[in-house]
Amino acid sequence: MYPYFSKKQENNIKAQEIEKKDSDDLIEDKIEQDDFRRYIIEALEEAIEEQQKRSIYFEKLYNIVTDEKDKDILRQISLNEMKYKKIFMELYKMLTGEDAVLKERVDVDIEDTLSEELYDSIEEQLEDIEFYRMLMSLFADLPIRDMIYEIIVGKQKNAQLLSNLYNKYR
Repeated sequence: MYPYFSKKQENNIKAQEIEKKDSDDLIEDKIEQDDFRRYIIEALEEAIEEQQKRSIYFEKLYNIVTDEKDKDILRQISLNEMKYKKIFMELYKMLTGEDAVLKERVDVDIEDTLSEELYDSIEEQLEDIEFYRMLMSLFADLPIRDMIYEIIVGKQKNAQLLSNLYNKYR
């Protein structure tokens, strides 16, 4: 007999080729998903660390300022930063199933004048907002997006409060 494939066998070969291609695509997708997941986890770790630093930073500014209203503003901003850190820690735990490992208390130095420090902190708040907007865009889950959006709105409020203080002390 001559070697030939029946139509039935031909369809099976094509189906096997498609299945192999699909499995290769799945493996590539899995690698991309793992890279994407790792990227998100690293971004959350960075956000947690930055929030920790910001909270300590505003505690230090609180100790420099003498006006009680200004102290209250800086204390509230510091507490807000701690709240944002906790939200990011919750997100981290949701994604990894583990608690985020925090570095020991980070020492933050105040090196410039109060007005320069306030100006720099406004810039940092705005940079955080951009970073968190990018982070929010990585999630499709609405409750997670809402949590990050809450942080963004809080950061905008903090930037406004810091702007008011900067105008007062410049």
